[in-house]
Amino acid sequence: MSTQTRLSNEPSTVYPPLDCSLNFSEIIDLHIAHENRGAVYAFADSAGRITEISQFEFGRAAHRVAHLLRPQRRGPEGQVLAIAALADVLLYQTIVAGCITAGIVPFPISNRNSPAAVLHLLKSTDSHRLLTTKGSLARLVDAVAVDLAGQSPPYELSIEEIPFLGQIYPHLGHETKEDDFVLYPNPATRTPLDAVAMYLHSSGSTGFPKCIPETHRTCIHNASLDALMELREVSPRHAVGALPPFHTLGIMTQLIYTLLTGGTACIYAPVSAASKYVVPVVPTPENVLENARKTNATGILAVPAMILEWQAPEHVAYLKTLNILAYAGGPLASRVGDFLFSQGVRIVPIYGATESEIDAGEWAWMRFSTRVNVRWMPQGDGTFECQFLTVPETHQLAVENLPDVKGYSTKDLFEQHPTKPDLFRIVGRLDDVLIMANGEKTVPGPIENVIMASPAVSGAVMFGRERNQVGVLIEPHPQHKLDPNDVQQLARFRNMIWPLVEKANESAPTFARIYKEMILVTGSSKPMVRAPKGTVSKKATVALYKEEIEALYDTIEASGNAASDIAPPSSWTPQDLEPWLKTHASLLANADIRGGHDLFDQGFDSLNATFLRHRIVGALKNFGDDSAKAAAQKIPQNFVYAHPSIEELARAIISLMVVGDPNDSDPGPKDLIEGMIMKYSQGFNEAIIQPKIVPLASGIVVLLTGSTGGLGSHILDMLLSLDSVERVYAFNRRGRNISERQKEAFVDRGLDVELLTSKKLVYLEGDTSRSDLGLPADVWTTLRDRITVIIHNAWTLDFNKSLSTFEPHVKGTRNLIELARQSPNSSAVRTRVEPETVPFPEELQLDADVAIGNGYGESKYVSERILAASGLQATSFRIGQVCGAASNGAWSTTDWVPTIVKSSITMGSFPSDPSAVVAWIPPEVVARTIVDAAVRPDSPPFAINIVHPRPVTWDSVMSSMAHIAQRPLIPFADWFHQLETRASGATAEDMENIPGIKLLSFFSAAAGGQGGTKFSTLKAQALSDAMRLVKPLEMQDAERWMRYWREKGFINIADLILVTTFEGGEDGREVLDGRKYVGVRLESLGDVRVDFLGLDVAADLEHRAGNDIAQGRRTCDVWRLLETAGSGPHEVLLILTVPRIPVDFSLARRPHLREDGDWTCTVWVIKKGIFRYREFRPEASDGDCEIAFDVLKAVNISHSSEIPEEQFEITLEMAGMMLKKNVGKLENEVWTEMGTAR
Repeated sequence: MSTQTRLSNEPSTVYPPLDCSLNFSEIIDLHIAHENRGAVYAFADSAGRITEISQFEFGRAAHRVAHLLRPQRRGPEGQVLAIAALADVLLYQTIVAGCITAGIVPFPISNRNSPAAVLHLLKSTDSHRLLTTKGSLARLVDAVAVDLAGQSPPYELSIEEIPFLGQIYPHLGHETKEDDFVLYPNPATRTPLDAVAMYLHSSGSTGFPKCIPETHRTCIHNASLDALMELREVSPRHAVGALPPFHTLGIMTQLIYTLLTGGTACIYAPVSAASKYVVPVVPTPENVLENARKTNATGILAVPAMILEWQAPEHVAYLKTLNILAYAGGPLASRVGDFLFSQGVRIVPIYGATESEIDAGEWAWMRFSTRVNVRWMPQGDGTFECQFLTVPETHQLAVENLPDVKGYSTKDLFEQHPTKPDLFRIVGRLDDVLIMANGEKTVPGPIENVIMASPAVSGAVMFGRERNQVGVLIEPHPQHKLDPNDVQQLARFRNMIWPLVEKANESAPTFARIYKEMILVTGSSKPMVRAPKGTVSKKATVALYKEEIEALYDTIEASGNAASDIAPPSSWTPQDLEPWLKTHASLLANADIRGGHDLFDQGFDSLNATFLRHRIVGALKNFGDDSAKAAAQKIPQNFVYAHPSIEELARAIISLMVVGDPNDSDPGPKDLIEGMIMKYSQGFNEAIIQPKIVPLASGIVVLLTGSTGGLGSHILDMLLSLDSVERVYAFNRRGRNISERQKEAFVDRGLDVELLTSKKLVYLEGDTSRSDLGLPADVWTTLRDRITVIIHNAWTLDFNKSLSTFEPHVKGTRNLIELARQSPNSSAVRTRVEPETVPFPEELQLDADVAIGNGYGESKYVSERILAASGLQATSFRIGQVCGAASNGAWSTTDWVPTIVKSSITMGSFPSDPSAVVAWIPPEVVARTIVDAAVRPDSPPFAINIVHPRPVTWDSVMSSMAHIAQRPLIPFADWFHQLETRASGATAEDMENIPGIKLLSFFSAAAGGQGGTKFSTLKAQALSDAMRLVKPLEMQDAERWMRYWREKGFINIADLILVTTFEGGEDGREVLDGRKYVGVRLESLGDVRVDFLGLDVAADLEHRAGNDIAQGRRTCDVWRLLETAGSGPHEVLLILTVPRIPVDFSLARRPHLREDGDWTCTVWVIKKGIFRYREFRPEASDGDCEIAFDVLKAVNISHSSEIPEEQFEITLEMAGMMLKKNVGKLENEVWTEMGTAR
């Protein structure tokens, strides 16, 4: 063991060894033995006179505490003493150190915990002593005592008062070696380093707080980390008095930092010097700075909420004089940090395992210590969770909660510096991440921090989990408090903070932008919930405002009430209306929207369109004119899609107000189609100058667009599997990591992810609407020189959009054609595009009337015509509706068919159309046909229809899905009427559960009777065996689709229980209705649907169980029923055969039935095609009517995962146990019904 001293042969400053040669209590004794005069605490009185507490005096005070709490070291070692007290830092931390000296494990507990939480913590650590300040915490202590009184068995707790400061510091600040002092006895055996030194606890934001055991070793390792060691060097006197002493940050900086590293904690002067009943100083932004000045602090450590208040010139002037301004406990708003840094304040974050020396200008970034081992877990959105792996020699962790290695999941999210990979910046918490309804993930921290930079804001919490758009809850600064129910006050406050919200939106992804309508403001009577360190408890706050948040979403809807605070334009003339539209569109898109251009080309998305329509309706309603109010009622759902530019919207709105039809002046759809064909077919007659000497590729080189989509993934899978394919360039739009996206798509489709490691595969990200495809010049040139096949598969699926909205896709097709035309392999390059199926044979159609319907199909027809005019060797695949994969049923939940299914389940019925047929085709067949055409040596036909060559009726498919979902079929017109009714006044929840509302126009066309044309597929079948041999769709296909959607959480189908009843007693006797006693009980369990089968099913089941019946065997196709139901999407299916009970069943007959050995109840359990049965016979002790209405609860254990056959048997045994356990429950109801007392 070695120590470092500055002076010898006299009282000195001692730095204890941090090599774990001493435990915590021995380090305290070391300071006493060396009479260490290094200051552990410094505080100043009102006159500015500074008092310092030396390490020597602090150690002696700890020994005095030990004498008071455990005299003569009586009792067992390691008992836990909880501390819930309002005490000065000096007194509080001395008590903690005194406990450790006495062999007691201190447990500092936040006084902000509820009584139930305190009791939970006491029980979790088996603590039977509570040290407190009864005078200031009487309400909490009394409530804990009341809760204890009701405990069974009784829980003993001794509630004790903390000592006076004077008892432990008799010479406050002036202790000498000569003063009276008695050392506390040493333990009989040395306390091991891995013994618990103290307990801390988590914040409890997601439930009861959790206990965190800190051993002597972890305490010493924490003190050894660079953050605290360097803090001592940079700022030997650090102001930390504002931190709660029970909090981890308080313990680290007020006790461990001072005692183990030799730093000095500048704190508030103890007010308990005269009386322990006085409440400590309450920290404020002003008194924190004042106390730092008076104690000659060289630095301050504070939480971000405090630093936000230090932007005034006089505050900044003082902060500049400090060696360091450190913050911890959460991220600091960038604007505040940037401002303070620009003014010369040395501001740095403190995160236990980081270094404080950071590159110039990078104030928010941290570099992690070499003493720790960090594992960065990518979250797929550019952020990483920080996970510390245990390093026994230098970083022993208090909690190890990783499943694969020894380590700790912090749940803190960081982002990596774009150019300095060893720097990281904290952006939020993993449990704060909002997972939206569309699957996108939003990290709220960076957005909230920008908003928090406003002096008018004291708190900001984003919300939007499982919603389609996010919002933010804002707590005004006390100087800006308002009544959130006052519309004018609310509007003024929103406008005040809006510039910062816009600033936050600039760096936010499109789906995470905040709209002005989505700003909620708190009232002074309902403040945000805050943790002891002052930070907002986000989950608790969102829960507190759940009602207000849900009400907000109910008013922000696509077809409901529009915003009441939207000011209309001055007039409804183009001169006033177009600038108004441009302003609102720009605000929504967070971009400078230009007139004369498609809104969706300028960054608009479906959410923007929803809100712009919302504002248009609101402005019309608020104009006060009858014609404007009437026009507001006529704005359709797809209004912005149908008129996707500022000028078109203005004309449509004016037209509605004047004549009521915004389409009167629109050019005809055929004219628009022909115009776009002409626009993008120009220049095909011009000669192309090709490179002179470029060798042809030795094999097939494919450029595939849209490889991460459903069909694209199948095409890529097949291309990578072919030896004849030399290279595949997978081209996609820019987004998050392309390889991760592709892997996710393969996993989703059940494809072999190992293929993605192939050297053939090259990922590209770009934009086909640009002439260079958004690629670097050298990459574009490589493509030009090497490709032999282009498969253009990328196209946005949206039936709401007009043709003009799809123009970027048409332009992209032309750009890909140009790439092929300029290729030196142009004589060999073949281009494939995948237009929408249209009702014509497999040949080019020149009449645009065949394509008129919606912008999606029209745009693909335009592309086919342009491709035909290009002169290239090309094939246009007219692909019909692609259904779910044959392998695992994968079918995108955004497609129109799953939209119908989900809407039907919610509305309670499926649409029927006996005259309609469907030619939906699996993606494997489509992909194989395209790839077969791409690799064949000769040129395939120009036009190929890829639809199912063996269509089936619409009702056959719908009835299969309706049967699985246990919903009836109704005529399509009636179903559509229900959809229209639900769309009127639909809430946000309706929009989520009935997505068909968004496709009203599309379904309206279907309701009008379109469809039924049979498409020729002769050329497709001749081209590919996959097309020629594909089987018709059947029940199993529907089951795979439904299983996939259910596993994705897209639909919710109840487990199906089929209940059969069986005759009992003599022939001809009247029996009780089994539905009444079985069905009601089963359905009361919740997510259960009950069907009743006829006697033939019961008889067949009984026969198969070897239980022939006197009435003779009735036959039915029950085996087919079992195979179908058991392999469907239901996790578990139960069939119960239940005895039918005679009405005159009486007590007198019960003994007779007990003796009837043939009287049974049979339970069939079917899971994933495996089925078992178990027979239960009456027992004299149990009664006669054994009903398995609780068997579902037992089987539900296995719902979350696949279970092997042996586990299946165990589950069945559990079901049997449940049956036995519940014997007689239904019997009691039977006897009650019959009026017979049991």
